[in-house]
Amino acid sequence: MYKFLLRPKWIATHILVIALMVTMVNLAMWQLDRHQQRKDFNATLVQRFDAPIRPLDELLQSSDPSDIEWLPTAITGTYLQGEDVSLVNVSQNGAAGYDAITPLLLSNGKVVLVNRGFLPLVAEFPPAPSGEVSILGRIRATSERRTGAVSDPATGELAEVQRIDIDRLQQQIDGELVPVYVQLLKSTPSEDASLSTIVDPEFGNGPHLSYTVQWIIFALSAAGGWVALVRREVTKQKTA
Repeated sequence: MYKFLLRPKWIATHILVIALMVTMVNLAMWQLDRHQQRKDFNATLVQRFDAPIRPLDELLQSSDPSDIEWLPTAITGTYLQGEDVSLVNVSQNGAAGYDAITPLLLSNGKVVLVNRGFLPLVAEFPPAPSGEVSILGRIRATSERRTGAVSDPATGELAEVQRIDIDRLQQQIDGELVPVYVQLLKSTPSEDASLSTIVDPEFGNGPHLSYTVQWIIFALSAAGGWVALVRREVTKQKTA
């Protein structure tokens, strides 16, 4: 009765259903992994957001910038005037714009990039405060290019960048850049009123767990569809 399952058309159906199920299960596992990564990320954020403020030099003793990312730090220095860079293609609270990046010269002679805040597209880049500046901010690791993302030119001086790539920006900045940048929270003297503080990342787990369930349901639906096809064919043969 079930010899029809060995017909070429049915073999192709088996292969298609198996391929679909394997793909959907893999996508479910991928989303489950993304969910766990997000949970781990949120746990790290909670821990580091509540950490005490420490000097940048002390934090940089860590061998890996990712180990200190999001930790609060306090620095003092002087902005390098005329070395501004715009981080483009960003948005905040539904508005398109750019971030104002300016290097800060520290007392030890090293330089740290400071993301001073967000500006809407129509706003002009505000000059950085002159003289000595005291900053409270969060440490951020250098940005890496994601698959499919636009690349910045490998050479030349950049006025606009797609991401804060510290090694790339080192080419055009006098002084040694530290391997992290600082996302500004508070400045003394105060920053220009047009700048908005960069919003904190969301602490939610996102939709990954629901996507996991959806892919599993799709895989079970594919299996159920195969069973329905087989039963229909068996019924057809019995009534023939």
